[in-house]
Amino acid sequence: MGRDRRLGWLAVLAGAALALAVQLAAPVGVPLYDGVVVAEPYRYLHPTGTHAGQPTSYTADQPVVGGASPAFAAATTENPPQAQLIAQTGAFVLSPGATAIHISITPVDPPGAAPPNGTIVGNVYEVSVTDQAGTELAIAPCDGCLSLSMRAPDGTDTANLMRYAGGAWVQMDTLPVGVISMFQSNPTALGDIAVVVAGGPTATGGTGPGAPAAPGIDPVVFFGVGAVALWLLVFGFIVWQRVRPAPQPGMPARGQRTHIPSKQAPSKQRPPRRPGSGRENP
Repeated sequence: MGRDRRLGWLAVLAGAALALAVQLAAPVGVPLYDGVVVAEPYRYLHPTGTHAGQPTSYTADQPVVGGASPAFAAATTENPPQAQLIAQTGAFVLSPGATAIHISITPVDPPGAAPPNGTIVGNVYEVSVTDQAGTELAIAPCDGCLSLSMRAPDGTDTANLMRYAGGAWVQMDTLPVGVISMFQSNPTALGDIAVVVAGGPTATGGTGPGAPAAPGIDPVVFFGVGAVALWLLVFGFIVWQRVRPAPQPGMPARGQRTHIPSKQAPSKQRPPRRPGSGRENP
């Protein structure tokens, strides 16, 4: 492989390393469930210490078309959303005379007592779907026509969604989502819903911050620094290749043997052997 071709490949690798470093230093956000999600810090309704506050809400009105509740995707604006409700067409039983539905997702204070043998992590969200007059709509008996996803603070690996109803917390069928610290359910009723982990008050979270995370190296920073270091190394090698002195004319190339002339006087040097005449000696 020629010198110019090697330099070309090194330049390509340097550009790729630089692009990777830029992406890691300022990652481009992606939609939920699409690729690797870079989660922003969890926002608490009542933050303490260095935790973020001001969680977002969602409210919207959708018209009723064709006598069935419309399909919708409602979510808070964090990345990823801390609460999200997705409904298919006909997911709710309309009240008589319903012309529109009102969707609301709002962080609220925990109602009543704490869950038995469990601790709320993150915020409690009041999730409701009503008609235009404020009448709560029942969920239609269907298979997977309504999906609720809720995110917990970082470090929550195992948890369940629970709904507060009749003065008690009721467990919901819960599945983990392919995003860290997010859990999903196909609810049969809405209301005040929270992510709950097993254990007493010492468990991670509550409506305030969770237990402090163990110190460690941020993987984004680690790979970003590594990519920058790799790019600098390749760039330095390219510069060295271009500025190092070229071989002088007449100088042997690397690896080529050099003929060293004899230091003996010309009279004492052996003359070159003459080729034979082809005649035999008498």
